[in-house]
Amino acid sequence: MKSTLGIALFIPLIVVPWQASAQMYQCKDASGRSITSDRPIPECANRPLRELSPSGMPRREIPAPLSAEERLKMQEQEEKRKAEAIAAEEQRRNDLAIRARFRSEADIKVARKRSLEPVEEQIKRERLTLANAEKQQKAAQSEVDAFKAKSAPVPTIVQRKLDDADHAVEASQKLLRDQESELVQINAKYEATLNRYRELVGPVAAK
Repeated sequence: MKSTLGIALFIPLIVVPWQASAQMYQCKDASGRSITSDRPIPECANRPLRELSPSGMPRREIPAPLSAEERLKMQEQEEKRKAEAIAAEEQRRNDLAIRARFRSEADIKVARKRSLEPVEEQIKRERLTLANAEKQQKAAQSEVDAFKAKSAPVPTIVQRKLDDADHAVEASQKLLRDQESELVQINAKYEATLNRYRELVGPVAAK
């Protein structure tokens, strides 16, 4: 009898701790039927679950897995958030640089002028180069036209002279366009800097 009683008393000591650690899951399947189980429910693999304590009290809500479209949307939102964070950090560093470099609007105007001057000088020189190239092109074209007017074949050396002149004009025009574009970019950069400086410092900065 003592042996049997000892076993009977020992059993609850084993069972009770197991019950205390047990958990239940509850969900509704696609048809709206409520299902409860002590393990994840296959019928509700794509549906929200509720985790219950052994006493049946709700512990937490487990949301349904995201669909492919939802995952894509979340990924886009995360990428947007990262891009905004990077832009904000870049703006912060740029603001610090502006405050450190410029003490007044006059400083910005001086810096703009210094940046523009070498490019403006390059443009002046390139316009002279282009004018000279166009002059040579015009002369070469006149030579070619003279042979054509006589219905005579254009000598290779004369045609090559025109081709070289054409290429020189095209190259000079492209370089001039690039320099003028750089001029616009410099002006835009310092205009943006000036506007941002005014936002950071206020009207007193103009003095």
